[in-house]
Amino acid sequence: MNRLISAICLIFMFSCTQRDPNPERSDFVYRDLSKELDLVKKYITDVEAEYESRRSDLASVVPQTGQIKSFEKKVFESKNQLERLRQQQQFFEISLEQRKKYVLDRYEESFHKGRPWPDTKELENYERSQKLQREKIAWEKNKGMVKTVPRGTKPEAQEK
Repeated sequence: MNRLISAICLIFMFSCTQRDPNPERSDFVYRDLSKELDLVKKYITDVEAEYESRRSDLASVVPQTGQIKSFEKKVFESKNQLERLRQQQQFFEISLEQRKKYVLDRYEESFHKGRPWPDTKELENYERSQKLQREKIAWEKNKGMVKTVPRGTKPEAQEK
């Protein structure tokens, strides 16, 4: 009977402390970065198709009609947009690699010290920073139209 109880206790002890082989799957920041990477990849395919269609339109433009400059500008803009998206894709790929390494180190540290994983404070900080980055922050310098009024006069006196 004692052996059965001790075996059950050992099973519970060892089953509770197993390591997660892929701790990045439970990391919110890693998942968010991978979603962003997927969105950029999809957007790249759309912009590549647009770029190719604009290049074919440029090739079919009739010379000396004044349309060449506008078509060249569209091709130039779409090429720049495609280049920016490719840089963004590379940024997210590098960020994912760095985050994966960071998560593995933090998970090992948390596992040995018995802290909960993922860290809720780190998650709150990340959400706060993303909220600030993604929202449009509009700073109002002047509220409404400010009328220029000569010195020594009040705005109310001028309106009357």
